[in-house]
Amino acid sequence: MSLSGGSASKAWFYNLDTQATAFEVQYNPKEFRVEKSLTWQEANNQGLSTNPIQFQKGAPMTASFDLVFDTTADGANVQKVWVDKLLSLTNANQTPQQGEPAEQDKKRPPALHFQWGTFEMKCVIESVNTTYLMFATDGTAVRARCSVKLKQWELADFEGSGSSTRFNADKIKLVSVKGGETVSQVAAANGVSTRALAQANGITDPLADLTGKVLTVPQVTAAAKSAASGAATAAVNAALSGNSKNAGKAAESAAKSAVTGAASTAAKNALKKLF
Repeated sequence: MSLSGGSASKAWFYNLDTQATAFEVQYNPKEFRVEKSLTWQEANNQGLSTNPIQFQKGAPMTASFDLVFDTTADGANVQKVWVDKLLSLTNANQTPQQGEPAEQDKKRPPALHFQWGTFEMKCVIESVNTTYLMFATDGTAVRARCSVKLKQWELADFEGSGSSTRFNADKIKLVSVKGGETVSQVAAANGVSTRALAQANGITDPLADLTGKVLTVPQVTAAAKSAASGAATAAVNAALSGNSKNAGKAAESAAKSAVTGAASTAAKNALKKLF
């Protein structure tokens, strides 16, 4: 599985905050290590040869691997071309989203979705250790090995501002464009706006032939869903009260505010039944 323009065999990172492909590796790692640890505590019973154990907690899963980057073919600086792009995923430049604890209301590195083949993991980068292995005659680094460690990213429910919320942990949705399908048709079929789909996949030409490409369907925020639902409800309530003028305006508002289009469709369908 891959994003549009990528290789199906390449491992890649998707930025869950910006909802865009963040990084695709140059060469896949030779080894891939996954670790999941649990904490068990022994009972403090005296005089027994064997004490029972009690489960305490599970630690986040971690994944680690080495990535090799090479620019010997063109002599480019491997640090600028590859390493810095990977390290940018460790920059604390993201504002926590709704659903994260108030005490974490500081800038943090991006939350990521890592995928390689059938393995996928919602995570953050815990560490990147870089070793430069080869240099050009002028001292430019042309080969590097980065040891990467990922840590599973999950947030538990918490109470804040009088309500309990949870970080959106929906899986990334990828769709393959069929022959003859336009960007707007793919967007409509997956409940997103054409603009949102184009921005998420870097599409600048809405008439381009994307047959066979795999596109990322952007997630819908809770705020957008709430706005859409509210507008649709207003349309239906206006229709029920017999105010066709206000119902029409509310339906139009639902259509504009509903990023997914689901709420506006529901409102329009309700209006059709009532009038």
